[in-house]
Amino acid sequence: MRGSAEASAGGVPRPDRLVLAAVGALALLTLVLLIVGNGDVGVALTPVALTVLVLLVVRAPLRHSLVVLGVLCLTLESPSEIPASNKWRSPLYLLGALLHEHLNFTLPYKALFFSGLDVALVLLAVVWAARRMTMSEVDTRGHVPPAPPLRTAALLCIASIALVWCHGLLRTGADVRFSLWQIFRVIYLPCIFLLCCAAIRGPSDSRNFGIALVAAALIRALVAIYVRHLFPDLEDVPHATSHADSMLFTDAFVLLLAIFFEQPSPRNLVLALFTLPVISWGMIANNRRLAWVELLAALVVIYFITPLTPLKKRIAQVVFLSLPILVLYCAVGWSSGSKVFAPVRTIRSVVDSGTDSSTRWRDFENYNLYYTVKAHPLLGTGFGHGYEEVIKLPDISKDYELYRFAPHNSILGLLAYSGFIGFSGMWLIIALGFFFAVRTYRFSTTPRDRATALTTVAILVAYLIHSYGDMGLGTWASVFTVAPALALVAKQAVATGAWPLPPRRLSAAAPTRSG
Repeated sequence: MRGSAEASAGGVPRPDRLVLAAVGALALLTLVLLIVGNGDVGVALTPVALTVLVLLVVRAPLRHSLVVLGVLCLTLESPSEIPASNKWRSPLYLLGALLHEHLNFTLPYKALFFSGLDVALVLLAVVWAARRMTMSEVDTRGHVPPAPPLRTAALLCIASIALVWCHGLLRTGADVRFSLWQIFRVIYLPCIFLLCCAAIRGPSDSRNFGIALVAAALIRALVAIYVRHLFPDLEDVPHATSHADSMLFTDAFVLLLAIFFEQPSPRNLVLALFTLPVISWGMIANNRRLAWVELLAALVVIYFITPLTPLKKRIAQVVFLSLPILVLYCAVGWSSGSKVFAPVRTIRSVVDSGTDSSTRWRDFENYNLYYTVKAHPLLGTGFGHGYEEVIKLPDISKDYELYRFAPHNSILGLLAYSGFIGFSGMWLIIALGFFFAVRTYRFSTTPRDRATALTTVAILVAYLIHSYGDMGLGTWASVFTVAPALALVAKQAVATGAWPLPPRRLSAAAPTRSG
């Protein structure tokens, strides 16, 4: 028999020649890199580390890999965001550069025009496809299908991106390189949403993603606090971490409040008391005014979504009675430079363009975007074209050559480049996300599911405000919070009956055999 022929004299199976060849090749590659790298152990061990990582991804459930990848993307520094004004770098700065930036920025190979994240996402997609073809139940056991409208909206988003890109390239004067950067800002969200739909089993996975969100926010808050301790002068280092952390802080803050609001137990109270001060301190240390706007807007929206409880009545009474004092406080401190009126200055900087040059710049930029939308209302300019400068702004192309192709106001920018037709196709997933989050909240009966729905609303509100206020599209903080939240709500809508599926659709989602 074949088995006996392949066995040694003592009945011990012979080593697999393919495995031996792979191990030998890996050892040889490690030796070569050790010599080429002048004895650098880190370079030499890179193939071994990557091999172990790939084996772990192949063996682990897809949802676990996505959680780990999401935490890494949310916590590691991205050099393009210029954290701490480039005056401080964490020990994991290089790892963040390899993950977030194109590899040819850190490795001496021009052909590596993709990032480490791109490689990771392709690997996860291949693992998912292989498991589907082999009918493996690693990811499908207990799987709840997502609500079809959200999945269709993601596919429509991808199709709309392709349409806007083709339209832009067909117009004269298109810049292909800049068009790729514009695509980069919108393509990850629908793709990672679809990957999350394949990986997440159902509402039960919301706990792991919630823990990951809070952990990432705490890590970034502690980093902001530490950097502010090193550089207390706001003139020297205006911001401790990236601007996108404003969304992360807001999302985690609201999640912790929602958990306690839906289940006000001593355990959840202790959790909030130990985490909310750290996140708040991180928001203060990061010195981003938009973070407070996002948090306040998210809380206001949630206030009107949730049922009227005695606690909400008390909050409304306190706010109503405090209005005269708040109006007087704002009126007195509107032009004051005192630290006591710092919140008033923050409010004024948001609504009054005369407060600083940055706000005036964005007002002029918004007018240019409005004019571009007015000139190209249906299909937009297409990707590869910048907005039209009716008001000529100072040339900052040496520092930021994409300023006409990726403006601060991402929503107006997307309208200018894609028109109302393309914008509707790309943005439908966000509108449906609000619909399903609110509807799912009404149908949910457990505190966990209700907290998930409320947090999704907050995540989308923060995303909208950040996209309108300062380049929210394409940031990893937005992609790895919005995409999982939408996937969880899509699953929860089906599980709770907020969007029921026919029995045959539910039965078809289950695999027929184990892999």
